[in-house]
Amino acid sequence: MVLILWALCPAMSGVEAAPPLPVTTRTDPAGVLLNQWYAEGKAAGHGGDYYDNRDGGHSNFDLSQYPQLNPLPYSTEKREAKENFGMAREVRSETVLGNASLSGSALAGASIPRLYYSTREGLGFLSSQFLGNQLYIYPEHQDHDPGGEGQSGWGDLYPTNSPYLIISQGSSGSDQPFLHAFAMTMASFTPEIKKELKEQGVLFPVIQAIFRSSLKPLKDPGDYLTGLAHPTVFPAEWIDEEKMMRLAQSMTRETLPPVFHLEVIGESPPPRRGIDFFEGPGRDSESLADQGMVIARVFRGIARERELTVQVARSQDWKGRPLKFEWRLLRGDPALVRIEPSPSNEEAKITVSYQAEARPVPGMPEITSRRVDIGVFAGNGVSFSPPSFITFYFLPNERRTYDPKSGRILEVDYGFEQAFVDVTLTSSKRWRDVYQYDKKAGAPSGWRREEPRLPAAEFDPEGRKRGVRGPMSVLYLSDPATHVLNQLSGE
Repeated sequence: MVLILWALCPAMSGVEAAPPLPVTTRTDPAGVLLNQWYAEGKAAGHGGDYYDNRDGGHSNFDLSQYPQLNPLPYSTEKREAKENFGMAREVRSETVLGNASLSGSALAGASIPRLYYSTREGLGFLSSQFLGNQLYIYPEHQDHDPGGEGQSGWGDLYPTNSPYLIISQGSSGSDQPFLHAFAMTMASFTPEIKKELKEQGVLFPVIQAIFRSSLKPLKDPGDYLTGLAHPTVFPAEWIDEEKMMRLAQSMTRETLPPVFHLEVIGESPPPRRGIDFFEGPGRDSESLADQGMVIARVFRGIARERELTVQVARSQDWKGRPLKFEWRLLRGDPALVRIEPSPSNEEAKITVSYQAEARPVPGMPEITSRRVDIGVFAGNGVSFSPPSFITFYFLPNERRTYDPKSGRILEVDYGFEQAFVDVTLTSSKRWRDVYQYDKKAGAPSGWRREEPRLPAAEFDPEGRKRGVRGPMSVLYLSDPATHVLNQLSGE
């Protein structure tokens, strides 16, 4: 307590107050610039900011370079329970920049972001965390690598895209350059602007807009509205740290980017489990997220097209200016995606057809993707918002054939060689379904299921297995050890 009084009242103690800690001990031009701004009262520094390492110090951020940035406190009980290790599971009240250089392999375990992205709960948590002034950086490890169908890598395995976190290209330690860039940017805002951003819970959405608009491959301001600025995973060499800092320092209420959320207001009839797609209990729909800054779908059902109507749910401009919304295809086959904005541009009907072929990732052509990304941006005439995403993911362990004229499904092969089975999203299936239609009416009459070493089985349009004593319901259960989908019927 005495020390606190001395700090507040140095004249009473007779001891000269200690000089304030610098924002950074870095002596490179960026470090010198940041400390200069701070000394002049132009930069907020790291007061009230925390760092959270969740890999046991495996890729620990060197806080000696950032004396004002404190480690996130954990009680003894939480440390003993290892609540400070692995995926973050708690939305904290503090402003937090964190990392965990941990991952499973592509085939067994997945990276931390892929685990988050593969469930509604995971994406919901990330949204709450992100809008609570918390952002974490995780490596992709084997989930975003050159190749395809097992040839050196599997391509982009992430089922969606989001601004909720940063994924670094590479494995352990690849997160470090991003930690430095984001820490320096956090400290570069003016005290007034940073205070307001924290109070509104949008510190990291604004930093995401700064980061993505500063990427080195972008050569023109219009590039921000393309897939080049919004990959799933970022290479460290794309970071322009000083540009990020200068943009943050220059921010005023007039130039702050707007922020908005989306919501789904209309959609194609949902596919039926056991009829239109086959999974065990718990995977009952195509939806991973329906609102916020991410709308995400896994293309499970056999219908060739999906229609989705999305609207801006709420938006904020710092000066109350009217916003103009842009709906842009960031990745995917443009011939198979239709975006129809409303006259106000605050709503759009999106139609996406099944896409069988993986396509090169913008800016990283050696990596392929089986996902459609649509970016939505709000502009206030001065700056653009961070992106919101509408995404559709096509499972790599399916080969589908559609009638080119009618568009109806003809065949789905689930068990071909070298298929990547993402066990975070689906189960391994060992069969092929060949669909049948009434020759006169053209109505679906069921399908024939062909499976190695088993006799072919016939199914009616309601997904019941045909037998000598009539149709029987089929129960699908995924084996938790092997992730193989088993079929149980009355026979």
